[in-house]
Amino acid sequence: MTRYLLLLAFACTFWSCEKDSLRVAFEMTYPENRFTVPAGLNTLESHYLFFRDIPTNKAFFFGETEESEIIEINPASAVLRADQRISDFSFAEEIVIRLCEDNQANINNVLQKCRREIFFRENIPFNTGRQVELLPNGNNLQPTLTGDNFNFVLVFRRNRAFTSAPIPANLVMNFEARR
Repeated sequence: MTRYLLLLAFACTFWSCEKDSLRVAFEMTYPENRFTVPAGLNTLESHYLFFRDIPTNKAFFFGETEESEIIEINPASAVLRADQRISDFSFAEEIVIRLCEDNQANINNVLQKCRREIFFRENIPFNTGRQVELLPNGNNLQPTLTGDNFNFVLVFRRNRAFTSAPIPANLVMNFEARR
């Protein structure tokens, strides 16, 4: 009898689980974030690359969807790619992308103005090659991505080697708008 009660209690825990009721209404992709990783990045400091006034293209993405219908916009994926075959990201051990409050963020106030982490990757393999896939955080970015533009910083932390040459690269970010 005790076995049946335990089995019933165990089964009830699975039946009571409820999936997230929000559906993906559309994706917001920002494919053209071109930049150059400068030569000479050292292993002692974190290095910051600022992206300012990126248009959200809200009218394009929302189309006929009312802004009030979208409950949340979450980070989905981000990929960092080196444009040249001879370049790679094996010099980096950790890469982070953080949203900045405004376009006034700089090296002196980056920790105060760019606190909200949206993508990250720790322990990047030595043989990572030309592409690094970053992991999303579960932040709701609806207030930010429904404005006119946004700002973010790409941070190379805990580098394991110096960069010997500039690395032309592109960052592609995807977000999911849910209703």
